[in-house]
Amino acid sequence: MLDHTHIFGGEQTRIKLGAISKYLPAYTTALSNTQFRLSYIDAFAGTGVCHVKIGKGQEKRLIPGSASIAIDCKPPFHQIFFIEKKKRHADALRRLKIEAAMPVEVIHGDANSELPPILRGLNPKKDRALVFLDPYGMAVDWITLKAIADSQIVDLWYLFPLSGLYRQAANDAAAIDPDKAAALDRMLGTETWRKDFYAPPKQTSLFESDESDVRTADVKQMTKWVTTRLKEIFPGVTEPRLLYQALPNGKEGAPLFALYFAASNPSPKAYGLACKIAADILKRT
Repeated sequence: MLDHTHIFGGEQTRIKLGAISKYLPAYTTALSNTQFRLSYIDAFAGTGVCHVKIGKGQEKRLIPGSASIAIDCKPPFHQIFFIEKKKRHADALRRLKIEAAMPVEVIHGDANSELPPILRGLNPKKDRALVFLDPYGMAVDWITLKAIADSQIVDLWYLFPLSGLYRQAANDAAAIDPDKAAALDRMLGTETWRKDFYAPPKQTSLFESDESDVRTADVKQMTKWVTTRLKEIFPGVTEPRLLYQALPNGKEGAPLFALYFAASNPSPKAYGLACKIAADILKRT
């Protein structure tokens, strides 16, 4: 029996998994006539199933998670790596791998520690890989993204935690304690967000204000800033698909995530085609 305790998400979960379910077979089909060994790496793999609430009535459904989608992909990958920090989820993945027709390695550990060694073990002349990052909160370090970009053989889908960014980067800079600031530095890979997102408050008198800086960047501007950061390390990056909170009345609430596709292959032909396919999927899903 699979572990059905991996319960989360709503319409945004369906959208991200829909994008993955369309891109994976497009990816393996495009490379099926090559000699490359194709790897799928899910760095926050979950259990293989998801309970979600969808639609105005918030109907509860059990749907395949990214791990199950990867195992069922046709044409298949040659090998699959699942990384999962929660032991119970990792145990569920080990039960799921029994159904797989290809080698599947389940790694119980932290994605930032376990993913780079997998990438280093791939041969640029023989391997191509697809990585899916669907983190728990702000769990992905920028140095991990840099390792993916530097591989030059990985296509990446990244569910960026947009709500985590604008909640930790509070409107009042004084509300950002050292731990929150360090978490933002780690996720964004730079301290420049301090000057890019904030400015001194407007003075209301002739006397110098002792008030703390205030955030001047709105969610749209912050998203654009993240996109620019990703483009600094990846040759190809799509415009993100924003995923919003689904309200009980069927309307969209606040933006929760930004779903990105990025290609690390420096060949314009390679990343151009990959981004074109991904962008089309993001528009249609």
